[in-house]
Amino acid sequence: MKTRNKLYDKSRLRLLCLLTALLGLFGAGQTWAGNPTTLTVGGTSVLGGGCWTTDENGKLTATESTTDYNVKYDSATGTLTLKDANITGDSSTNFSAGIYAEGDLTIVLEGSSTVTGVVCNDQSRGINTLDGNLTIQGGGSLTARGADTSGGGSCSYGIYVYGSFTQQGGSVTAIAGNVSGNNPSSGLDVSGTVTVKGGTLTATGGSAARNISYGISAYSFTVSDATVTATSGSAGYASYGLYIASSSPSSSPSVTLSGSSSLTARSGSAEDTAGGIYVQNPFGSTGFVTVGDNSTLLANSVILCDNFFTEKPLAPTGNGSWLIYGQSNQTSAVGGSYTLTDNLTIESGNTLTIPSGSTLTIPEDKTLTADADQLVVNGELVLEGTFTADAKELTGTGAIVLGEITLTDDKGISEYAGYHLKLKSKKVTYVRALSDNSQYGTICLPFVPTSVAGGQVTYYQVLELESDEITLVETDFEAGKPLFYQTPGTGSITFSAESAAGVELVTTPATDNFMVGTMSVATPTAGYFLKNNNFYPITNGDKVKVKSFRAYVKGQNDASQASVMSVNVARP
Repeated sequence: MKTRNKLYDKSRLRLLCLLTALLGLFGAGQTWAGNPTTLTVGGTSVLGGGCWTTDENGKLTATESTTDYNVKYDSATGTLTLKDANITGDSSTNFSAGIYAEGDLTIVLEGSSTVTGVVCNDQSRGINTLDGNLTIQGGGSLTARGADTSGGGSCSYGIYVYGSFTQQGGSVTAIAGNVSGNNPSSGLDVSGTVTVKGGTLTATGGSAARNISYGISAYSFTVSDATVTATSGSAGYASYGLYIASSSPSSSPSVTLSGSSSLTARSGSAEDTAGGIYVQNPFGSTGFVTVGDNSTLLANSVILCDNFFTEKPLAPTGNGSWLIYGQSNQTSAVGGSYTLTDNLTIESGNTLTIPSGSTLTIPEDKTLTADADQLVVNGELVLEGTFTADAKELTGTGAIVLGEITLTDDKGISEYAGYHLKLKSKKVTYVRALSDNSQYGTICLPFVPTSVAGGQVTYYQVLELESDEITLVETDFEAGKPLFYQTPGTGSITFSAESAAGVELVTTPATDNFMVGTMSVATPTAGYFLKNNNFYPITNGDKVKVKSFRAYVKGQNDASQASVMSVNVARP
């Protein structure tokens, strides 16, 4: 977010707020009833009803067939059906829109249709409805596109609705053209509420050289069981992926996601202000973004502009998940458990914090590009895919969760040592080869195994160390704790643990009064090592190599040591 401290900029922002308020008072609260009083499709009036085919130029030809058509209008219900239609506006009619209506209009989608606006008086609108609400139904797809425009008063809209917009299914794409004049470029521009109850909605604003680019602009925004993507272009003044303004003093601007909904809102670059989600309240200091259960939000920023024209981070609420990746001052940058659905780059200069209690997952086929100092992990980072920085350099009070790892005697823990964060793994496995003539062994693992395959294992710790005998007592397994074990198994034993939440690992052995654990190969100069069920002293000059994930007994390197110490197990 970038704001210039120039008086004319703030004056323009105040004027924008005032216009927003007036439109809300005199436009957005208004409702209309009744079918369209004007309805033009591809430059042809279809108000009387009937069926038409469309040609490669986007023009209509009447047909008597009620089955082989591209456009059908039922004047009794105010329903316009598009079936694989190709529609282009006429520069001599109604803002040059591909579809123009005055009054309430319902569009039913069948197949794949395209509606394209042309330029008239520096303006272009793919679909334009006035004094009425636009409802889209059906399972087909629709692309509505505004053309590029130039001139001092130029503007371009994919879909422009002076009323409310409701989508109940299908796939809708609204694309605005690039604008070189003093007016906006907006993918979907609605002077009322936007409600998406199903399907997919994609709205893209073009570049706006002197004004504002919007992906979606409305007075409230509600999504349930649908996928919405709102993206704005570069702008000479402001760029908003999703712009929501209060319609009256009695209501606060809001964005609400429920059901299995997904919202992606990204802004382009701008000279003054940019926001992935920009919530403006010219009447007060509140605005809301709510992400309900099973819903997800991805935005480069979420900003509230209040009645004092103060911009500040707006923290989403709800039990869903979200990621806000381009706003360093957003304390709720990650909410819930968010999983990347696209490769993502945290741009230079931004810092993203994963707060305590939240999780960011990079799945196997995705990449998060950032420097280590751009990510603070106070919650958890699940690293199954690619993180371009050195994860060992990440800081915070949280944990990094790796995918499946296998520990080996050769490498020990060295590959996983050095993390500043706590270390976890989705699944960790270690295989211990057993000696044919050994009943006892030593072990020091960085995790607590929940599964042991290959033989029953009993664990012991040292209870007492005498001059010629070591007394052991049965104990529980602990991560990093140096232990003895006893097993009747042969061949090998596999120790493993698996958890969706991550198995916690330690990289440093725990302190013990009698034993020293090894997480990598060690060459001690004093103490006792286990061989063939007996303990032998480490004397001067001996080179005793203790393998990874094992242990040896502490002792002094002097003449008082017994030449061999037997093992005794204390009975309860």
